[in-house]
Amino acid sequence: MAPPSRYFPPTASTSTSTSGQSRFSTFEPQDLCRPQGSLHDGLPRSTRRQVQAPDRIPQPIYLGIEVEVLESQEVVRYGLCAHDGSYTLDYYEETIDVSHCNTTPEKVEFFEAHILQKLKEYQSSMNVKAHLIGLGLRVCNTMCFLKRGCATMCVDYGRERVFSVYGSDVPSLSSRVWQELDAIPFVMRTRGQTLDERASTAVRQAVVALSPQYPGNIPRVVVGYRNEVEVDCNMDIHLYDLEHYRQFCSEGTWHAVLAMADELRRRQIKVSYFNSTPQGGGVALMRHALFRLSHYLRVNTHWFVATPSPDVFNITKRKFHNVLQGVAPPNVFLEEEEKKKWLEWTQMNVERHWDDPDGPLMTSDVIVIDDPQVCGLIPWIRRLNPEAKIVYRSHIEVRADLIRDNPQGPQAQTWDFLWSAIKQADLFVSHPVKNFVPDDVPLENVVMMPAATDPLDGLNKPLDDFNVTYYQQVFNRICYDQGSRRVDWDRPYITQVARFDPSKGIPDVLLAYHRLYCKFLDAGDKNRVEPRRSHGQGTKKAEPANVGDGGQQETEEARGEAESTEEDTGWSALHRQLRMEETTLPQLIICGHGSVDDPDGTWVFEEAHTMLNKEDFRDLWPHVTIVRIPPCDQILNVVLRGAVCALQLSHREGFEVKVTEAMAKGVPVVAYKAGGIPFQIRDKENGYLVPVGDTETVAEHVYSLCTDAELREKLSRKAREEIGEDFFTVHNWANWAYIWLKINNKPRAPPTLEEVLEVKKQTEKGEKDQQVKRDVEEGEGGMEGN
Repeated sequence: MAPPSRYFPPTASTSTSTSGQSRFSTFEPQDLCRPQGSLHDGLPRSTRRQVQAPDRIPQPIYLGIEVEVLESQEVVRYGLCAHDGSYTLDYYEETIDVSHCNTTPEKVEFFEAHILQKLKEYQSSMNVKAHLIGLGLRVCNTMCFLKRGCATMCVDYGRERVFSVYGSDVPSLSSRVWQELDAIPFVMRTRGQTLDERASTAVRQAVVALSPQYPGNIPRVVVGYRNEVEVDCNMDIHLYDLEHYRQFCSEGTWHAVLAMADELRRRQIKVSYFNSTPQGGGVALMRHALFRLSHYLRVNTHWFVATPSPDVFNITKRKFHNVLQGVAPPNVFLEEEEKKKWLEWTQMNVERHWDDPDGPLMTSDVIVIDDPQVCGLIPWIRRLNPEAKIVYRSHIEVRADLIRDNPQGPQAQTWDFLWSAIKQADLFVSHPVKNFVPDDVPLENVVMMPAATDPLDGLNKPLDDFNVTYYQQVFNRICYDQGSRRVDWDRPYITQVARFDPSKGIPDVLLAYHRLYCKFLDAGDKNRVEPRRSHGQGTKKAEPANVGDGGQQETEEARGEAESTEEDTGWSALHRQLRMEETTLPQLIICGHGSVDDPDGTWVFEEAHTMLNKEDFRDLWPHVTIVRIPPCDQILNVVLRGAVCALQLSHREGFEVKVTEAMAKGVPVVAYKAGGIPFQIRDKENGYLVPVGDTETVAEHVYSLCTDAELREKLSRKAREEIGEDFFTVHNWANWAYIWLKINNKPRAPPTLEEVLEVKKQTEKGEKDQQVKRDVEEGEGGMEGN
């Protein structure tokens, strides 16, 4: 018998449950109310520093789970180990009777539901948030593993697999941990004689894979030998099962994906991608999703990144990226010394990591180069591996019109230098906009492909109320740490979620919001905006609450009393104006991640704050939050999901996945008609398109969405309905797989012995089934004859 737990709700360690309900006493959730404070402490004029304490946030906890299925297969015992990130806190053990379940899937479903409910009750009662769960699944003393290619383990009930990637009627426990608890599931090999020892091993091994960054649930980005990105900690993290992807595409697309994966395996095609950074930008997000799905499909794909260099990234961002997009000053030219430094950096990466006979440049069949930062690799690939097929992927808006109209301009000179390398590629993949492809590129080599987002990752998955509240509190803690205004989540808000980049139009966002502010002042108190309540399933609609900057809620009676006491004070007019704004004007949130290869992020962020502190914008200060978010996708998910509407005022844009993510959540988008955005939004049908720079029209559309609930619901419904599978990971993977197969003429490898035996087994099974069918038909025929 395990010792009594100090942290887990008390129950006998050998108790048996047949109903799935916990047998311990019920604990009330901790009080998560916001602290009280003064509503009108005055407006800061020269600083954006907050003095209020942040909300009380559930403390992080890390868990390890080990399972034993006893010989009879009617009883399951599991151990649960709690860890605070430094040391083990507690251990809990329970035995569950599953004999009343008739089938294996029912047994698994019952056990999973029981343990997940136990974890949710523990979080609520102890005011903690499970960030990570290490899973070490075991049947008695026999470990049963699937191939590492499937990235998980399984338990055997007879001949049926459960907790597996393939062949089960129920999702794996790891995927349910991610979807229902929002905890990162690590599947670990564990050793130990006892259940508690193995559970402790699982959590201790998993904790070291987390980054020390706040809030504590960000996995380390693992870059290993040869600078290869080991996605999901070399697939120790198992977020979801292959079958989960199926709901986000048509049956035809799904069957095509499986068929192409099979063909890639049979032809043993090795695909390698190269880019500049494994984290921070849209390219990195798409690559994590692409390689995760490739791994589940057991396709031989690899992802390599260059060794970072701040000096080189300053060149590639400001002299390549910004110049080609036309957002750099007109006198910015690429200097010869900068060309030399970039070429030397490329050579250093090749010679240090990739040019040996076993390296990826010489052993890959298809090589994809992401963006101009690493396009200098293309001539090296041509020399080292002439048989390899090379694909150049352009993710940015290359201003072909500026290159064409001004042959001596900075865009043309930068493009000519890069084209000397890019022209040696076999294919040029661009976003589906004609002006993104310079005239030099032969049309027969051009492939159009939109950017994609993963509907199952932290940016897009549904979150329940507990996790929504948690990430709202985390967001405000980050605001507090950065000296930015905290968000009142009971007031409505609009948002722009984007990197702090010169092309993202952040000054235009503030200008448009200033115009919106004036419209609400002119309208007075007749237009009240209700907060959007659509975070999680079953969210109850809260009563409208008027919450000030310090988080203090006021009733109508309290407001009336305050007005009567302020009639003779100098603050009364300002207070009445603030109250009107708080009941009608939506807040503005500008937030986004950073990127290692983007030196512009810091100064764009600071320029936004400087603009907000100017005299013309000081009245906006109590309503605007500008903050840089650590690489925690769920925070951006919560911000975007709860917005009244989203802005995307980019002056230059490739194909903005944040527009896709907002539309998939049913959030109407008001965007500039720039880059590939018109291919995502149909004006006045599922969003609004506005000419670049027209902030007055932006404000009008936002005002309409904020004050007309029927219009907002109409656009929200259309946005959800019309978002296509083209913009999601499965379809994106199918596009890439088609390219890998078409561009490469490598023949199929001879079948392996295992494949031959499998075919023989299936053939024999088919012949046996046919014989049974004939016997049945003959029997039925004889009966009819009689």
